[in-house]
Amino acid sequence: MNPSGDRRKGIYVAVLNQGNIRTELTYILLEMVRQQKYRIFLTYPADKPIESNRNKVVKDFLKRTEYDYLLMIDSDIVPPINVIDLADYQKDVIGGLCFAYRQGGIIPLILKKNKKGSFDAMKVGGDEGLIECDAIGSGVMMISRKALEDIKYPFKNYYDVDGIRNMGLDLSFCDRAKKKGYKIYCHLNFVCSHLVTMDLKIVYRTLMSNQNEELSEPDNRKGADRKRIIPGAKPLLRGSPQRETH
Repeated sequence: MNPSGDRRKGIYVAVLNQGNIRTELTYILLEMVRQQKYRIFLTYPADKPIESNRNKVVKDFLKRTEYDYLLMIDSDIVPPINVIDLADYQKDVIGGLCFAYRQGGIIPLILKKNKKGSFDAMKVGGDEGLIECDAIGSGVMMISRKALEDIKYPFKNYYDVDGIRNMGLDLSFCDRAKKKGYKIYCHLNFVCSHLVTMDLKIVYRTLMSNQNEELSEPDNRKGADRKRIIPGAKPLLRGSPQRETH
């Protein structure tokens, strides 16, 4: 509760970085602090390792009881200018639509858990608005005070018997939150840019690979001797799309 009596929602905004922030993001942040709809506390945590950095942010947020939501933004993500309006939906875990390059393709980080326990990218058209899912990326993630008070040590990496990480911070948080009864949401109207440096050779290879992965199915109509091409519909993501940015 805000001791000053200001009834506006309080949002603690943490821009996680390792010493650099996209200039495009700075404009969004300036507009954020200028607006009058919410009370904003803005900080730029840059500690290492990443796991510790996120958990330190949560610890500081919980001490500042006048803030209702924690909004984490990675320094290479540029959300829409109204990103803090995610608080209006009053969800315990909600994020904008972010993208990542994983296993030879660019995938939307709106994820569904499959029977094997790994996560696949959901098939969305882009105009569905608010969607419930099983996990989102942590590039733009807003979490309620209630959820963070309930989930101890919220950001944690998990490893297999060989010491290889098999579930990163964002997926493990969402998975544990779901097990405690919290729902995970992604709002497709809040589309975020993810500005990364990439080798154009890899981009070209990816585009060509996607074209070559189309499936052929015989056309069974009478007299037909050709095949019709049906785009593949395999899951876009297998395993855990851990982000190693911040």
